[in-house]
Amino acid sequence: MREINLAGKYYKIHSDIVQRRLNPWKAKIGAGGLEYSDFSQAELEEYFDFRNGIGKKRGVGSDARQDWSEGIDFTNEGQAVLGPLVNSAGDFGVAPVKIIDFESKTYAIGDGKIAYSSADTPSWTTVWSTGIVISNCDDVWTTEQGANVTCGTSITKKEGTASALFAIADAVGQTSDLASIAIAETDFSSKSKVTFWVYSTVALNTNDMYLHLYDGAVKKIDVGIPAAAANTWTPCTVTVDLSTATAIDKVILYQQVDKGACTIYLDYIMAGDGLLATTPIDAIIATDATDSYLVVSSADEAIYSTDGTTWLGLTGCQGYLAFYDTKLRGIDTDGGTLHSSPANNIDGTWTEFDLTGAFGTVYDLFEGKLLADGTPTLYFCGTEGLFTIDTTNEIAYQQEVSYPPLTNAGNVGLYWNANVWVATGYGILKVAPSVATFLGPDQDDGLPATYQGKIYDFATVNNWLVFCVNGGSTDKSSILKRNSTLGGNQQVYTTSAVDKAIACIHHSPSSMYTNGRLWFGEGTYIKYMMFPDTTSNVKQIATYTYVDDSGYGKLPIFRKLAAISKTALGVAAITKSCDANEYVQVYYGLNGAAATTSLGTFKTSPKPTALTFASGLGTVFYTIQFAIKLYRGATTTNSPELESLLFYYIPTPVRISGWTFTIDASGDDGAETFTNFETIADTNTLVAFYPSGDVNKTSYSVKLTSMPSRNWWEEAGAREGQFTVTVEEVFRP
Repeated sequence: MREINLAGKYYKIHSDIVQRRLNPWKAKIGAGGLEYSDFSQAELEEYFDFRNGIGKKRGVGSDARQDWSEGIDFTNEGQAVLGPLVNSAGDFGVAPVKIIDFESKTYAIGDGKIAYSSADTPSWTTVWSTGIVISNCDDVWTTEQGANVTCGTSITKKEGTASALFAIADAVGQTSDLASIAIAETDFSSKSKVTFWVYSTVALNTNDMYLHLYDGAVKKIDVGIPAAAANTWTPCTVTVDLSTATAIDKVILYQQVDKGACTIYLDYIMAGDGLLATTPIDAIIATDATDSYLVVSSADEAIYSTDGTTWLGLTGCQGYLAFYDTKLRGIDTDGGTLHSSPANNIDGTWTEFDLTGAFGTVYDLFEGKLLADGTPTLYFCGTEGLFTIDTTNEIAYQQEVSYPPLTNAGNVGLYWNANVWVATGYGILKVAPSVATFLGPDQDDGLPATYQGKIYDFATVNNWLVFCVNGGSTDKSSILKRNSTLGGNQQVYTTSAVDKAIACIHHSPSSMYTNGRLWFGEGTYIKYMMFPDTTSNVKQIATYTYVDDSGYGKLPIFRKLAAISKTALGVAAITKSCDANEYVQVYYGLNGAAATTSLGTFKTSPKPTALTFASGLGTVFYTIQFAIKLYRGATTTNSPELESLLFYYIPTPVRISGWTFTIDASGDDGAETFTNFETIADTNTLVAFYPSGDVNKTSYSVKLTSMPSRNWWEEAGAREGQFTVTVEEVFRP
């Protein structure tokens, strides 16, 4: 009689062993309503919503996430369309640090240059540029009148370390050279203005005095000094023909009208636009009781204009700017001093007070409200954290949030939608009452390699926080957006290569430009795209323009049953607006490979022909990642639209088996045999099964799944002396 070995014991059997293959998946009717799996052995995964944003490396369709995308707009549920068409506004010549709207024009500000554009097709008109230094007036000039003119320097100054001082005696008459200074031979012929500061102890009328520019012994240029009130610094800009000033090597202060005994101070004489000697760091539009001003500041000084064309120095203003409590404020880059204009008088006499604390490098100053009670306050942020300023008691308070003190941490801050938002370097900190949350693109699985960088600037459009990630010289730079209600960071634009830094962004409303405009600096270029402020659904705007084709929109790596072999069968889709010119292409990558293998295209709508793997036979995989690309034809206002992507597959685990056989339970050992099998059935672990009965041959780990009841045994089984059992594999790695 044949034997088996089960759970370490031998048992005689009365029948052949019937072995069958078990179905590793089970079709069933769901209790909660009919589902796809109720009618097919194939499994289905649907991808239709990606509003939760980028940064999810592994996941499923219900996560509503992406791994990464370029040039695809996933803003709306069930709608993937091409991203915005990006246009170039030309090479600005320098990297812009600020873009801002003023008096119905858009101004770009960079190192040594301010220019504006006002047309739908931008062209830049320069209204201010760094001049060429004629004399910084830090050194003593040489008298041309002997003891009647005493030359020196003074700490009463506007720029640098000193101003040039000229103490003029009453004996000096009119039409006299007063003092001179030799300079390195310089060509100023490219400029059309001379700018400088003048201070006089007596009032000056226009052309009472001159600056003469010499080439050797030959006078080339006369620069008349404008009228200036007594005992006050006056910024002067004189338009003059400098075409012959090709080799100037000396400057002479000349008196045309006898002013009697007086003292004259000169500072920072430049050819071209002066008044701002160092790199701009901030700009703001501010309005007081008399006018609106475009104010541009550096770390040490500021200039302003009421018309965007004529620029004046703004004495006392410097650093990062904000308008708070009827005053324009400026904070030093080390946070040590806060400067303030008079109330509702921006170009009045400024005051300042010192702040005490470890502020690190400060990068931004902004008006907001205290989150605890809504009281208006002044915030600043930098490498050492987020601070508020009590301007009444002249105290800075550090807020109870922290982030790593990286270079450019705190590069930009914003009070918006009743929260404070601060760039923390690679991420963003959202500060709400009683809670602070990190939610930048560095969270979850982060940005892909070669796309990483620090966050440099914010812009807000309706419910969207738009921000730029500056990849510097090693990574690509990107513009992303985040919905303040739904969350999720969405890609808007990415540079085509590394070393194309995006350091500033700005949104102009649809009242200025068709469909609104998002401006940004990319290296030394300025670019722009449509960014509507009337709706987030660009498909509702007939004049919206799309990029010609996208990069890869990568879905998360499909992670279900990762260790079990599966067979990919096909991909189906629901689309809109697809044809031979506007279409969607699907790519995939198996088992960790990049999703760059093309599966095919969808060129019809609404239900294009499904794409199959291996001509319908299927492709084996453990993990799979899909990606899509969108393409359009020549019409810029057309875009294909993907509503839903459906992936068909079947799990194909290693074959498992079941065995049915009849046990001999006759004789005196019959009851014990039946009890042994009851014990095996109640055992939680699997047991070893040798169908051959030879423990040196193949064994299987099984579960006893079927045997008669105890009642049957007592009523009939004991008399029959045999019973039938079934054992099954339930798992095989």
